[in-house]
Amino acid sequence: MVAATIAAAVIGSTLMLGSPALAAPEDAPAPETTARAGAEEDLGYPIDGKVLSPESSLGTDADGTPLAFWVTNGNAEVPAMFQVTEVLPDTAGGTGNKVIFKQRVPAGVNSWANTFNAVDGTVYFGMTEGQLYSWKPGDQEITDHGTPFPGQQIWRLATAPDGMVYGGTYPGGRLFSLDPTTGQTADLGQVNAGETYLRSLAIDDDYVYAGSQPNAKLARYDRHTGEVTDIPIPIAGQGTTYDMTLAGGYLFVRVEPINTLIVYDTSDLSVVNTVPKVTGRVISQADPSGKSVWFRLNNGVDPVGIYRYDLETHTYSPLGFNPNAFPGAWMWYEDPDQETWPGMTAIMTYYNGRIYTWNETKRKGLYFGEADLESTPNPIQTIGAGPDGGLYISGFLSPPGMSRFDPATDQYTLLPGAGQIEGIGTFGDSLVLGRYPKADLLRYDTTQPWANGTNPGAPVSIGDEQDRPHSLVRVGDRMAVSTVPVSGRLGGAITLWDPATGDTEVHRNLVPDQGVVSLAERDGLIYAGTTINGGYGTEPTAAEAELFAFDPESGDVVYRTVPVPGAVSVNALTFDEDGVLWGIADGYLFNVDPVDGSVIRSEQVFPHRTSMYAADRSIVFRDDGYLYATASGSLWRVDPASFTAELLAADGAGHLTEGSDGNLYYARVATLYRWNFALGDVLPAPWDSGAVYDTGDEVRRAGSTWRATWWTQNQEPGDPSGPWQEIAETEDGTALWTPSRIFVAGETAVHESVVYTAKWWTRNQMPGDPWGPWQPAG
Repeated sequence: MVAATIAAAVIGSTLMLGSPALAAPEDAPAPETTARAGAEEDLGYPIDGKVLSPESSLGTDADGTPLAFWVTNGNAEVPAMFQVTEVLPDTAGGTGNKVIFKQRVPAGVNSWANTFNAVDGTVYFGMTEGQLYSWKPGDQEITDHGTPFPGQQIWRLATAPDGMVYGGTYPGGRLFSLDPTTGQTADLGQVNAGETYLRSLAIDDDYVYAGSQPNAKLARYDRHTGEVTDIPIPIAGQGTTYDMTLAGGYLFVRVEPINTLIVYDTSDLSVVNTVPKVTGRVISQADPSGKSVWFRLNNGVDPVGIYRYDLETHTYSPLGFNPNAFPGAWMWYEDPDQETWPGMTAIMTYYNGRIYTWNETKRKGLYFGEADLESTPNPIQTIGAGPDGGLYISGFLSPPGMSRFDPATDQYTLLPGAGQIEGIGTFGDSLVLGRYPKADLLRYDTTQPWANGTNPGAPVSIGDEQDRPHSLVRVGDRMAVSTVPVSGRLGGAITLWDPATGDTEVHRNLVPDQGVVSLAERDGLIYAGTTINGGYGTEPTAAEAELFAFDPESGDVVYRTVPVPGAVSVNALTFDEDGVLWGIADGYLFNVDPVDGSVIRSEQVFPHRTSMYAADRSIVFRDDGYLYATASGSLWRVDPASFTAELLAADGAGHLTEGSDGNLYYARVATLYRWNFALGDVLPAPWDSGAVYDTGDEVRRAGSTWRATWWTQNQEPGDPSGPWQEIAETEDGTALWTPSRIFVAGETAVHESVVYTAKWWTRNQMPGDPWGPWQPAG
């Protein structure tokens, strides 16, 4: 049973009578009051923490003991943690990947930049938020180098043979240097023209080789003169120059998404070889013989595993070493136990905090797990309701998998291997999933057990440079999938996918140069909201997001409209029971006529906040007559007639979904929450202009509770002399004075923190006038 922490939102009422009431006709319908104020419940972490260090490095302490340096991800609630483990096994006097130092960084959540400097024995690491840190074995705490380039994130670090440290940034794509002897940093400029990410570095005595994203450029920077030489990439259409290594006079460069390794002769920058399907990640430095480098190959023909590349013959062959991992960092060391591990033994890290070793002489190695490293719960990426009544919750870069929550039992079940799911939909008894990267589509039959690889089976990739599937809705016998493109590209798509056959039909750039982030379906048409953004690292060319209608049969755009001028994205598209289309755009709530896209009403209901894709925004219409939404980091209850919003839960609430139990579920960072309508006091339904109300009936209007003083119809609450009294109370049940409320002699009310007592019948007479109907209580 999930332990629940409850914070109630109670709205009470006290009947106040005064003026005479008009009698209602006998057949006047009584309004329903089935809505509840509700209360928030903390349902804990749906996905247990998993060690994730996107970048790692290997080095030694002063005694030559091999160490691994990790910067494990944090989240919006806690910063990343720097952790150091000792590699040697217990039999060699070590601790077997046991943590010997750890400290949370002062600031920063993720790190993709980590390098060990063998010259000064220090590890340097940078954060994607721009901070730069270092640590030397024996130090009692991390050294904070501040944020050397405000507005720039650090995405790569590497060390030169003389100990100078170089780095790369985003969004400026800048190359910079750090002199460890002085602590001074220098901005060396953008070496890959027009690129936003400097993604990879390799350095020798004379040059810095720099690879970039989003257009996979490669350049050589002269460390002495500052001259930059462009190096052509022989494979067109690539996005990222991802990993680089220098060895034996050759530069090894891996490019994505094709995952081909390109080998350059550094003497003339000519290409001497290419190796396909080097699937990641890091190519080793030269091995102790100086004659080869190692990398991981998965080309669909040769056995998967680690291969040796001969620097003289430019051929490669398997080592017989096949760890279930992508290389993160490499090092060779001489094990003290030479009888068991003769010669030099290779060490390889994996981003989940694991370490693998391989001894070529013995043709065997060791594996050290990540159990001693501290993990942080994965932030929730999306939440969706399944056809089986369960809720499905995915995590950011989630190695553990996806979680299923059963609202009936409050139990979680881990579904391993799902990856980072960005969008969730239903197709009959199946759950359909959109996964990042490569816009993979999966179908899971919820009537059968989860078995990744079988149920769901192999993914269908959308292709056409699409990367993040945000929304999936059914249209006929197909699913419509909205996507944004890969890094460095503009132009999202709606893809029509047949889950039964796997066939896809991609419709890209329906709104030129805009991504598609939200979908709704009605009567065979697809309604879609866009973002002006493309993939990361791309500057938008459009000025405002759009709403458009798309006919999947003809492939035509029926109309395009701008519901909120200047908005970055249009999200949370949802139809109400009358067939009106609603959405959210940068703090605005709007509704439109789906026939022609004409805006019926648009108002800034929520705090103005822009976001690249705004995937956390959602709308749910419940049968209590209210609209519920997550927007601007909060959960809101909205009266759809007045567009008045009440704040229910703040502090980063997002990804709203209605469960099979009728309650609302949402996320804050890594925690799942439930807004439980069975808790708290009964809350009236919204005021309806067509309904008939009798004395004592209550409604909600403009964020307040109103009580009918006499029979009324089509008289909107708010007139202090009209048929409605605004009812409000303090936490202890004392009435709050409101202009429309009637008080009789002896009754008390609070106004501006002072308690008053009524001297006679009064309405719309503010307390404070010594000659008026109120006197301070006591």
